[in-house]
Amino acid sequence: MERDGDQEEQPSCSKSPSLSESLDSQESDKDVSTDQSEDEIDMPPARQSNMKLKGDAFCECYKKGLEKSCKCGEDDTYFEWIWDEETKSAASFVKDDMREVMFHIDYSCGTAAVRGTLPLKNEQYYWEIKMTTPVYGTDMMVGVCTAHIDLNKCRHMFCSMIGQDSESWGLSYTGMRQHRSIKEQYSSKFGQGSIIGIHLDMWHGTLSFYKNRRPLGVAYTGLHGKILYPMVSSTAARSGMKVIRSCSFPTSLQFMCCQVLRKVIPNHLDVLKVINLPPGFKNFLENNVSWLLQPCPPQILPRDKAQKRRPKKRTNDGPLQGDDAPGPSNCKQMLFN
Repeated sequence: MERDGDQEEQPSCSKSPSLSESLDSQESDKDVSTDQSEDEIDMPPARQSNMKLKGDAFCECYKKGLEKSCKCGEDDTYFEWIWDEETKSAASFVKDDMREVMFHIDYSCGTAAVRGTLPLKNEQYYWEIKMTTPVYGTDMMVGVCTAHIDLNKCRHMFCSMIGQDSESWGLSYTGMRQHRSIKEQYSSKFGQGSIIGIHLDMWHGTLSFYKNRRPLGVAYTGLHGKILYPMVSSTAARSGMKVIRSCSFPTSLQFMCCQVLRKVIPNHLDVLKVINLPPGFKNFLENNVSWLLQPCPPQILPRDKAQKRRPKKRTNDGPLQGDDAPGPSNCKQMLFN
């Protein structure tokens, strides 16, 4: 839970126990928010500090209390990049496998961040971040940044760090995208157990996001010629994120053909299973662009809402909502328009 009354700057903020000691001994989450979201403002003060999102998970493990052992969606064994131990803020702690990062392991007194090891220059890049802990607080974000960003600049500030300046582009757990401190609604919220996919197309200079492997569309354009790095940030105490996929593919006729296949084949079907391909070529595509060719999983409504008939409306998470929705078709909204 967030602890009300903490000051932004405290002498104790610079002193943190070891990761294992804090994770074993602490059970309450504390975070201070000086930049509350609209949902937090509308809630009674007693409930604002306890607002943690657990919905919109990729699987059911978090609803069954199996979050500590959940490995759903974590099928990859090779990763082109990991979190950079040398390029992170003081309150970020990278675990031994270098793929999972924990923020503010004691309590939070600001915003922590870390970036990936690989500079992203001129290819097709795709990676996935899994929210391994409750998602709450002022902000938890994913996105990209240049090498010029100072990851410690907000260590005593509670803010939406990624996209606060001209050197980063971010997506908040609230569904807001941000660049140059300009926030715009982009998608619905995500919470614990959500898998957020990021596709950086350096050929067209676009950045797109996926939620639970459903495409949300292009969020940013104009990224040509830049050298970028994957980045995540959090203000929430003992929050965590994990890289479960990081891969790249050269921009080529082959890649564009894969995009066309995804457009013409019904979105609930796996392209690699529908088309007869030579075994070697099929394995090659599966190892490199399975994220593009995979079927789009259906959107499951919560039980308390599934029985209510809702009007149809269009959102970034799918073309139709409600009982009459024929199923997700937004996989046909490809990254090349």
